[in-house]
Amino acid sequence: MKKNVLLLCFLVVLKIVEAQSFNFGLKGGTSLTDLSYNQKEGLNIDMGQEFNIGFFARLYFNEKVYLQSEFAYSFAKFEFAFDMQNIEQGTLISDNIQSFNANKQGIIVPILVGYKLIDLKVANLRVFVGPEFMFNTSDFDELIVDLQGIGQTFKSNSLVVYGLAGVGVDVLMFSIDLRYTYPFGTDFVIDGQKTDFKDCWKLALTWRIF
Repeated sequence: MKKNVLLLCFLVVLKIVEAQSFNFGLKGGTSLTDLSYNQKEGLNIDMGQEFNIGFFARLYFNEKVYLQSEFAYSFAKFEFAFDMQNIEQGTLISDNIQSFNANKQGIIVPILVGYKLIDLKVANLRVFVGPEFMFNTSDFDELIVDLQGIGQTFKSNSLVVYGLAGVGVDVLMFSIDLRYTYPFGTDFVIDGQKTDFKDCWKLALTWRIF
């Protein structure tokens, strides 16, 4: 499935590059709040803001409708904190916290269909929607060994699909987007339990080169 998705993304980018009416440029983005996960009991995942940088290409089918594809490198830091619960003579003791740090990297490839609501030539207002593919490139080997030491198993999925919708404003060669993402897959599996990434608001900035 991962190879098929990569092939699809490549064909979309190739089609945009071959088109006569298209834009190409650089983009960067960040989450507006700290990322969070649906967590299993006794585990807290504290993840800082996610940042990404890359490029985008936009193909116009007409003056209003367009297709946009992006390729960006994403990175963030997070901490796993386990509440090691011990039972002694029927009393629950939960003051032993084990924490582990890790870095999360990946490649983000959204494929978006957009529509210009207002076109003033110098500036315009857009809405867009589409899937976002997150290819996980993180090396969690050290984290896996650390978690095994406290009896926890860890698995990270190589591909997670998100739904993405948002609104954007273009002013001259610059653009700013407000985006909402919602996961349709599981990011981590810890000790056999899923820890899904929650929905999130993000901000994206782009600079159109041509």
